[in-house]
Amino acid sequence: MCVGYKTIVMLRLLINANAKRYASFVKNDDCINRIDICLVIVKIKRMPVTSNESCSWVTLICNDEYLVGVLALIRSLKRSETIYPICVLIVENNVSSETVKQIQNEGAAIRLIEGLHPKQDAQNLAFARLSFAWTKLRAFEITDIADKCVFLDSDAIVLNNLDDIFQLEDNPDFAAVQTCICNPEKRPNYPQHWKPSNCPYTNDIRPENIDPQFRQFNSGLFLYHPSKKLFEEMLGYLNTWDLNQFPFSDQDFLNKFYKNKWKCLPSFYNSLKTFSLTHPNIWNLSKIKVIHYILAKPWDKHDPGNQRYDHINYLWWNALEYQPAS
Repeated sequence: MCVGYKTIVMLRLLINANAKRYASFVKNDDCINRIDICLVIVKIKRMPVTSNESCSWVTLICNDEYLVGVLALIRSLKRSETIYPICVLIVENNVSSETVKQIQNEGAAIRLIEGLHPKQDAQNLAFARLSFAWTKLRAFEITDIADKCVFLDSDAIVLNNLDDIFQLEDNPDFAAVQTCICNPEKRPNYPQHWKPSNCPYTNDIRPENIDPQFRQFNSGLFLYHPSKKLFEEMLGYLNTWDLNQFPFSDQDFLNKFYKNKWKCLPSFYNSLKTFSLTHPNIWNLSKIKVIHYILAKPWDKHDPGNQRYDHINYLWWNALEYQPAS
């Protein structure tokens, strides 16, 4: 485990101050080699591992409908005691000033951006709302937020602290979680090969052994490094590739762009709510860091798709209602 110098100093001070109390647990400098024991004994504020890179959470709102989603995400991050800021990308002229004000009142940084509309119309989208999702690519364009960012969809909440995602040992250029290709609702416009027998989670296949045609990440959470050069490269492909091959818009685009160039993260970094039914073996609320509310949104009480997920939707409502102690 990589530990920053400031963390070691803090541990030394805390342990020296409580030497008698913790004598039976810790022996002098051995505590530095047994950080796991120290962290059980003393609760300290999480501190970033040594790095010169600035870090930030990023999300996107394209219309007022997703305000509640953004609020729940921001509040869940606060509840997790993250040490990193969050920046909300707001599509200017498509989001009301009142919505912008409410987001600012949460203490989030904002960036007003233009919607991203490819020159060609994609006629094969799995959902009409995905026509807005191309704008997510603008996250790569904005370099004044931080050196390293984690994008989170605004229909996700943080359940357990995930600050450690910024401290992956190999510091990958791009990292995300393998998606589930079970198609539990059997939607006819999903790819034909999306079925339980092909899903890596069904067969408990290690990332490096996944069949390339089934190796695809979900773009509801990804770690990335903003770069204007990278964004310009994406823009070039966006205007030349046949977008009809991308039913999941930005997700399919990014999968092709980063083919064989992305790091696969454990599923608990982006647990799709459907995992609770399709893959209960990896559904553990004590370990899950992010729940991603794909398909029916928990705030849409009229969507019949929510009926099967009452056992999960309450967690989203808890996040929305969270208020830090004054």
